[in-house]
Amino acid sequence: MTIANVDMLVSILAGMKLNKITDKRVKSTLVNDYLLLRRHAKETEADRKVLVDKFQSDWADELDAVEAFRRADKPVVGHDAYLKAEKDANEAVSALFSREVEVDIKPVPMDDFMAHCGAEELTFEQLAFLQESGVVE
Repeated sequence: MTIANVDMLVSILAGMKLNKITDKRVKSTLVNDYLLLRRHAKETEADRKVLVDKFQSDWADELDAVEAFRRADKPVVGHDAYLKAEKDANEAVSALFSREVEVDIKPVPMDDFMAHCGAEELTFEQLAFLQESGVVE
């Protein structure tokens, strides 16, 4: 599973209300899955922050000038090295989130999920994504 998918699962599960999950087994399974997924997401977010901070530190002298062009909705002129470095940094961040990780998710049966999780707060797309990712079977 890619880190981008892990990140999306964390977002969906984080939006669920624990007090609406009425079955202890279902709640325990979802909490354990969430914590496992969140650990991967947080590690990647920390790596992303290191890359962004390093880029901003290395290019601090040009950052304001480039942002001024962008705020004015003008083409960025005279900062070719910055733009190349920015492109490389964006590709490095993208590679972080494209990474595959092994995640040992314990699925919850769909009937149990629907009966005990307040799933009416989820969209059909979120529910389908939970199923495709193995959180719900």
